Order: sequence, then C-alpha cells, then structure tokens
Amino acid sequence: MRRALHAEWTKLVTVPAHLWTLAAVTAVLAAAGVLVAATQRPPDCGPGGGCAPQDITALVLSGVYLAQLAALAVAVALVSGEYQPRVILLTLAARPGRGTVLLAKAAVATAAVLVSAVLGVAAALAAGHEVLSARGFTARAGRGPVPLSDPALLRAAAGTVLYLVLVGVLALGAAWVLRHQAAAVGAVAGLLYGPFVASRIVPMPVHVLHAVQDASPMSAGLAAQSLVPGTGTAPIGPWSGLAVLAAWAAAALSAGWLMLERRDG
Repeated sequence: MRRALHAEWTKLVTVPAHLWTLAAVTAVLAAAGVLVAATQRPPDCGPGGGCAPQDITALVLSGVYLAQLAALAVAVALVSGEYQPRVILLTLAARPGRGTVLLAKAAVATAAVLVSAVLGVAAALAAGHEVLSARGFTARAGRGPVPLSDPALLRAAAGTVLYLVLVGVLALGAAWVLRHQAAAVGAVAGLLYGPFVASRIVPMPVHVLHAVQDASPMSAGLAAQSLVPGTGTAPIGPWSGLAVLAAWAAAALSAGWLMLERRDG
C-alpha cells in the first residue's frame, strides 16, 4: 500500500495543472470570503431591532459553491488521466490489486483536497471576520461575525472542509465509472447543482421541497454551514446532511470499484 500511495502522490504533484487546481480551492474560498464580506452592510433594524438575523458565517464560506468545482476536477483528473491514453493497463500491471489502486487514489485525493480546504476555510473566516468588523458588524443578535473560537463556527468550518473532501470522493467514484474527464465532471456537477437549483426555482409543495433538499448531496451537505435556524440550504441537521453526502460518495466509490474489478484489465 505504501508504494501505491507513493506512486499516486507522485502522479499528483508532478502535474502542474493538478497543483494549480488545488491552489484554486484555497484561493476561491479565501477570495470569496473577502468579497462577500466586503459587499455586506450592517442591517438597519430600526429602534425595535426587529429585522431577521443573517447567517454571516455561511455567507463568508459561500466560496464553497465554486471551490467544489476545483475539488472535483482534481479528483476526476487523478482517475481519468489513467485512461487517456490507457495508462491504467500499466498501473494495474505494476499493482494488480485493484482495490489497492482505488484506495491509494482515494487517499491521495482526500489528503490533497483536505489540505487545500483547511487553508481556504481558515483564510476565508479570518479575513472575512476582519472585513465584517471593519464594516461595522457586531456579534449581537446574530448580526455580525461569530467569534472565531465559537464551537458553532468551528463546526461550520469543519463541515465545509468535510463537504469538499466528500465531493472529491464522490467525483473519484464517478470518474472510475465513466472513465472520461468531461463526462465525470459534468455528471457530478449536474448531481450537485441540479437538485439545488431546482429547489430554488421550481414551485413545489413544502413536503416535496424538503424531501428534495434533504436528499440532494449539495443542499444536504451544505446544511453543515448554517448557524442560524431556518437559513440553511436544507431542513436537516448539519451532521445528518453530511451523512447524506457521505452516502452518495460511498455509493459512487463502490460503483467505481465494481467497474474497476469487472471492466479494466
């Protein structure tokens, strides 16, 4: 397993495009956090203070909506690069254990996305907090940045990192099934954004809307970012939402393993 991990890590770090894409995960999260924070204005609640609270943390972390495209692109490229040309034949000849190859790629992709996501989320929260404070936001009544040491904020940060990692695993599984970079990226992007967009623009009964949101990998997974009740992407708990995304990722990776066992060789 150690040799397989070393081989896959070498494939990752020796391709500049992979490194630039990983850097994009960090850069997009950080830049979006600053830009979104810079466009916010403290709510004018009037004397009674009756305005609805804002989920400032989710706004600052909203770069995840774009950063996930870079995360999934890296994971897909690690697999699809084996098929154009058919380098997979050499990989399997050198390492006949197909499960070992799949797990090594999954471990490398997870580690790479994890590091990029941690750096990006930390930068977004730190910079966004400073920008919001400079613009006059206060922490009272949910109208300002939550302290960086707050357990709820740390949960949202960890949830965002886990979300990106699970998106990478989901993309890895899809790439094993489809074996083509454009097809895999398109399929995963459609799975993430399709139900999410539909739940925003298609009129549905409330129970149907909630069912779609709770089952959608993006809506359910990003519920982990919500700190203000009623403002999340789905009416589901943060860890339950991540469990939904994890189930999608596990199903995709299992399908990829089955296809690798039965088709390639």
